[in-house]
Amino acid sequence: MPKYRLELADKEKFAVYQVIYADTDIEMWYDWNTRLQDTQFSDRCYWILRDEVRIGGAIINDGTVMYPFLISPFADRTAFWKALFSCSHDIKHINGVLQQDVSILLAFGYKLGVIRLVMCCPADDSITAVLPDGFSVRPLDETTDIVTVAKILMEGYAGGIDYETYGTPDEAKVIADVQHLMKVYEHRNLSIYVFDEQKQEIAGLCIAGIYEKMPLGFAEIGELCVLPKYRNKRLAEAMLNYVRATAHEHSQVVKLCVTVGNEAENLYRKVGFYPGPRFANMSRS
Repeated sequence: MPKYRLELADKEKFAVYQVIYADTDIEMWYDWNTRLQDTQFSDRCYWILRDEVRIGGAIINDGTVMYPFLISPFADRTAFWKALFSCSHDIKHINGVLQQDVSILLAFGYKLGVIRLVMCCPADDSITAVLPDGFSVRPLDETTDIVTVAKILMEGYAGGIDYETYGTPDEAKVIADVQHLMKVYEHRNLSIYVFDEQKQEIAGLCIAGIYEKMPLGFAEIGELCVLPKYRNKRLAEAMLNYVRATAHEHSQVVKLCVTVGNEAENLYRKVGFYPGPRFANMSRS
């Protein structure tokens, strides 16, 4: 029978192996040093050894596994997970699960949580944002009423997959989240809302910008929603294109993150966003 054990790894060497052998968010595809730095945040890096030969690695901390990967030529994913669980018996959560591992972990008694993916597209000032007659784009900034913004987000996301997955937050929580996001993007705020000139009200909004420490300086869309009564007017498409165009002066790429199963993913693909690998979070009691 093979003998398995964990060995604490040097995190700099571990980072090289993890970057090469594990899929990562699409935003990290373009810069080797950024990917290494993103991985080197923890000292809890472990090699998984089979008969004293490295077959993979993972970050293991307080019952949570992150960034698991197999080292080529070892390719038996079921054996990899058996080895990991035989060496560490208290694993409750696994973050960053690739799709080919989901069925394996279900067989080990883990339950599938949320599945997310990062999508990117080029920022491009030749893109045109087309709005229906009677609508205009306005900047969303510190002068915009934060309570109104929160209420629009709550109404726009009601019944959607994110609220079903994470639960419906109260107004105070949404206000706090918006304030935090606007603070993150204050380095280069690209947030906007679409205004119904006739009814004198906000029809939809997009919170976007560039975080000062964002890898590679990518622009990011943090929130996007349209009120139910204003849907099917291509307002979301117009906002996405507007951000793509205005971001071009400051960044080459616009990124966002979406929950798999959200109908908005089809819209993002339609306007040019390209998906990276899907990652799931799984857990067991």
